Amino acid sequence: MNEEIKVHPIQSFKDYGLAKRNFEELTKKISSLQLDLELDDEETPKLESGIVELNQKLEEQKKHITKFIDAQENYDSKFLSSNLDYLLKMHGLRISDLEELLGVSAGYVSRTVNPDSKKRLSVDIVWKISVIFQVNVDDLLNIDFQVPTQSLCDVIAFFKKLKQETDEATIHWNNQGNKKENHVGIFFKELEEGGLDGTKRYQYAPDGYANETKAVELTDDIFSTETSIGELYLLPLENQFGEKGYELYRYTGEEGYSRNYDSTDLDLICSTFDDKSNTLKGKCDELFKSVKLHESDFVISETAKSLIDRYLNPKKNNASDGFMNIPDSIEEGLPFN
Repeated sequence: MNEEIKVHPIQSFKDYGLAKRNFEELTKKISSLQLDLELDDEETPKLESGIVELNQKLEEQKKHITKFIDAQENYDSKFLSSNLDYLLKMHGLRISDLEELLGVSAGYVSRTVNPDSKKRLSVDIVWKISVIFQVNVDDLLNIDFQVPTQSLCDVIAFFKKLKQETDEATIHWNNQGNKKENHVGIFFKELEEGGLDGTKRYQYAPDGYANETKAVELTDDIFSTETSIGELYLLPLENQFGEKGYELYRYTGEEGYSRNYDSTDLDLICSTFDDKSNTLKGKCDELFKSVKLHESDFVISETAKSLIDRYLNPKKNNASDGFMNIPDSIEEGLPFN
């Protein structure tokens, strides 16, 4: 096997999601090799070895998944029922619609999440619910979605500050477009199956996985800006329910983009889809409007700003000898002759 085969250990529900997707990918690879085995006699030893190796990894991944499920069997479900009611109302769904999406028998979820029920939904079902509604599983179980948290308040304050600095031209956002290659290619994954006309197909996959269930698409251009905490990327998106929102990422990779990027080069700062109170989206809307408004602003460096200020206000920064205090060497040219 040419590519490295990994098994995902599981310490959180996020790891559980990655492990489940890895399990599915390993299963697909085994099926593909078995098909090749039927068609290619010359490569039989190599293909058989590959299948054995993949099966070993598949079993190892399955053990991690089973162990995690067993450890989470007695999770605290005190918020699950109210959060589920809230999510269903928010998306205009009935619990029977959810049961159909989950592929479980009618009444299974409603009976199990009832506060008086002594049973709990299986960890796998809880995880599937989180995938359907695109919420963090830990939040689904441990946070009341109808009560704003301190962390949410901090993020809202952060977006207010970004908008203020955008309005004051302290920071400037660069339009990266809707490109699926070059620098913003870090947000896209090329799909194995191309278009019918032979063109390449891409899907939004900042975590490295083109997850069909997430079905998130760009609705406008991607914008980036340099800040004191690094390079930020603001993405306007739409989820599988047709809801519009935003995700904000920090790029942590080396300066100067390389096609050999790693999904670990991106840190998700926040996603408005995770805020069930819908408070954060309003602040992001305000920021994005400000970003678009100032997109075509004329931008000069801080050095140039200082020199222009000295030229226009000579009394403000005169040296003791009466001459303007302008450096002997100016690396950056002024925006005039």
